[in-house]
Amino acid sequence: MTWTDWAVSLGLIALVLRQIRGKKLTVASLLWPVALVAWAGFEYLGDFPAYTSDWIFALCLAAVGLALGLGCGAWTQVYHDGEKVVARATVPAAALWITGMSSRLAFGVIALNGGAEAIGRLSEKLNLHSENTWPTALILMALCEVLSRTVLLLLKYRTAQKQSWQPTDAKNPQTSVS
Repeated sequence: MTWTDWAVSLGLIALVLRQIRGKKLTVASLLWPVALVAWAGFEYLGDFPAYTSDWIFALCLAAVGLALGLGCGAWTQVYHDGEKVVARATVPAAALWITGMSSRLAFGVIALNGGAEAIGRLSEKLNLHSENTWPTALILMALCEVLSRTVLLLLKYRTAQKQSWQPTDAKNPQTSVS
């Protein structure tokens, strides 16, 4: 793994760790993880696997990424705070995100540090044929995790922005006059 690989992985992990205390949410802060994963896709994706078992495996990991991203997004609180919209990752949100991101990082470390033979045996047991299956599956997993979280947080962001435009009485129904 290169320093760039480490930086991308650790940057994506830090993304949620920074939100544990609450962090201003902007469109730019929502989109930079997508840009990182898109870059990784262009960097690592080669030919797409041709065998059905390889695609099923890749789609299964994509589904895992989707579930992790949706869970992370669902458990991230997004709310209007004064003049800004804030995202605060709860412990379950951070745990899901870190599980997905660190599992791919760990796979890369293992693959490059003596685990290639074990991965080869696992690939045989899973009936995987192409050497591109693992990178494809892991990039799809990351892409689904990042995109599903981003879409969910974007929806929450837009909802929080709309709440900021409501009249004061509408925000606090206890102070409205009947």
